[in-house]
Parts: sequence; structure tokens; C-alpha cells
Amino acid sequence: MSQTDKNDIGISLSAEDIAKGHGQFPYVIVRMYYAFYMQMPIHFVSEKKEGLKGIKVLTDAENFIENFPYLIEVASNYKRDLDAKNNLNHRLCLVVGKDQAYYFEEDEIRFNTSIPTGGVLVNSEQQIIAMAHDHFIQ
Repeated sequence: MSQTDKNDIGISLSAEDIAKGHGQFPYVIVRMYYAFYMQMPIHFVSEKKEGLKGIKVLTDAENFIENFPYLIEVASNYKRDLDAKNNLNHRLCLVVGKDQAYYFEEDEIRFNTSIPTGGVLVNSEQQIIAMAHDHFIQ
């Protein structure tokens, strides 16, 4: 489980979760319920890697700035697949920075300088990785 700061209430991202890609831009947040979010790290890889959880983007680029034009498409495809799998219309957010997000709701994609934060944050296995904290590392 994640660590808790003595002067703070809640749970912040642990070093183990950060090592798995959580809390690092860019990432996708799926709103599961009110104040309950699932975070999917986006990994840029040059070859397939087994055991890596999250959204994998096959590329030779070293950072997401070079892949930025493809992020909307990556998030759109993820949302389409998730919606079809669960037969739901999920509310999803592509977070690219601490004040840069693209919200996918119904058939719209809206840019906003406010990103999801707080509440309960889980990984793809529904394990709590943060609670009442930012969803990113600084």
C-alpha cells in the first residue's frame, strides 16, 4: 500500500506505483464513480514489453512531446475500446500536464486547465494507489 505523510490525511502515490508509471505525465484518468478514478499510465516503448500495465504506444521517440500529436488518438481508441467492453459511455480525461487536460465526454473532446485530483485513485487492478491527493508527482 502507499505511504502516508504524518501531516497529511490520505494516501499519496508510493515509489512502487511511480516506478510502474503512475503519476507521470501523460496518463489517462477514467471516472468510474463520483470521486473514484482509475489511472492508466501511458508508456512509450520501442518494442513490446511483457508485464507493463497501462497504455502502450509503440514508438522510437524518447518522450511524449514528440508523440503529442498521437495522444488524442491513443486516448480516443482507449475510450472506444473501454466503452465497448463495458457497454458504457465512460468519462475519460487525457492528462498531459499539471494544468493541461483533454476531457472526453460523449462525442466531445474539450481542453481544460483543470485536471482531476483527489478522491480515490485506483490502478487497472482496482487497487487503491492514492486517496485525497494529487494524481501526479511533482
